[in-house]
Amino acid sequence: MKPRPRCLAPLLAAGCAGAAVWAAFPPVGAWWAAPLGLAVLASVLRARGPWAGAGLGLVFGLALFTPLLHFTAVAMGNPVGWAALTAVESFYLAAFGAAWALVGRIRRLERPGGAAVLARILAFTVLWCGVEEVRSSWPWGGFPFGRLAFATADAPMLPFAAYGGAAGLTALVACAGGALAETAHALRRRRGLDALLAASLAGLVVFAPVLAPVDGSAQDGTLRVGAVQGNVAEEFEDAFNRALEVTGNHAEATLVLADDVGWGTLDVVIWPENAADLDPRDFSASAALVDSAAQAVGAPVLVGAISYADNVRYNDMVVWSPGQGAGEYYRKHRPVPFAEYVPLREQLRHLSGQVDRIGTDLAPGTGPQTLTVHAAVQDRDVKLAMGICFEVAYEDTLRDGVEQGGELIVIPTNNASFLHSSEAEQQLAQGRVQAVIHGRALVQVSTVGVTAVINPRGVVEQRTQPYTQAALVADVPLRTSVTVADRLGALPGLALEGGAALLAVAGMVSGVSRPRRRRRLRRA
Repeated sequence: MKPRPRCLAPLLAAGCAGAAVWAAFPPVGAWWAAPLGLAVLASVLRARGPWAGAGLGLVFGLALFTPLLHFTAVAMGNPVGWAALTAVESFYLAAFGAAWALVGRIRRLERPGGAAVLARILAFTVLWCGVEEVRSSWPWGGFPFGRLAFATADAPMLPFAAYGGAAGLTALVACAGGALAETAHALRRRRGLDALLAASLAGLVVFAPVLAPVDGSAQDGTLRVGAVQGNVAEEFEDAFNRALEVTGNHAEATLVLADDVGWGTLDVVIWPENAADLDPRDFSASAALVDSAAQAVGAPVLVGAISYADNVRYNDMVVWSPGQGAGEYYRKHRPVPFAEYVPLREQLRHLSGQVDRIGTDLAPGTGPQTLTVHAAVQDRDVKLAMGICFEVAYEDTLRDGVEQGGELIVIPTNNASFLHSSEAEQQLAQGRVQAVIHGRALVQVSTVGVTAVINPRGVVEQRTQPYTQAALVADVPLRTSVTVADRLGALPGLALEGGAALLAVAGMVSGVSRPRRRRRLRRA
């Protein structure tokens, strides 16, 4: 028996909705597709039961995360991790679909009229944001890739990041999606005033934030930064196994930079994560390469290196002063589960031998989320807020660095294992949003690209092309003020999580009480 077309239509619509939201992220970057996709999802979930809602949410999630997270398959060289991560992330959206199906049956939300329209839009927004907050923080620290906020780097809503953070940005996108769904529903029911109200709200949340003031001026002078992208061969595993090749590439690029700008004209030079394939604190040949580059440019060099101790390893950014060697270092606080360390290794080994591809777990660092460098030209110390690689996706991690006095955000990263996938561009978009959230310029430095300088308004002022050896030089503004978003901290996210939980409980209570009401009415 062939499936009926009416059964397939909602599934197809949910899949198209998920694909539309994926298109809002790099490499497509069509930010406006996110509210449209959510509008389709909200529409297709209307009047569904929880099981149907869960199924449609799952289809939506698979259509979104399958292409969005494909870079994990590129990095691993097989689809096992990609499939597992996609499934886990999609189950969160299955939970959203089931919860929204229940919440949509709350009697107050089923009524016609403007108040109910606004209530439904608000409920949809809060529930979406609550699920996204949980997905981005749990388990093992969560996985924030795919947050709607990170699709808004080119959207008119971006300035709101300085006030509402990532949670606030996501709320605007979700609100716009819910409002568009209500507009379409009201038009179908020929409720002109309801349609006008919902459409006006959608336009307001999308375009009004462009008027929000965002200050990007220097408050403590500038820092003249050289950002070096040394490049790595596309056979990246071989490249990192050939001793000193990666370090040599970055030293070579720094020598070229020194010839271009002259000795003693830069305050600091930043190399990316893993730029030293052998830790210069332990290997003299590596130390010689790093020091020769530092002396040639006449400035301290921030060097990415892996340190091994007590059967674990650490991901460090080391300050290397010319002629003096290694000094202070920042140690990555948030290793990536299943990419840099394996939780539940013994249990998961029974399912897949892939867990042992990570032979030595990366342990979390302790200490401040900042790194102090001595600006060579200015002869003063400057504190940097640090985040290595995927830490750029974690707002609270970067907030710690800003609150500890970081005047500039630095994101060293190693994108070599992701080749030409979308991961680097997704990371750049995350950095643009984080720059606005924290009111800081952000310098992202990659082994193979994208290396970029982003101003505090989220605008990319300079960038490199992938798989080229290059260096950027910029006078980046140093800032000391704290944005409203950082003053609020985790409160918006916690409030949305709490609101979503209350809505879900109310939806379940309504689902239980509805049959009882019907039975009473039948008896009467």
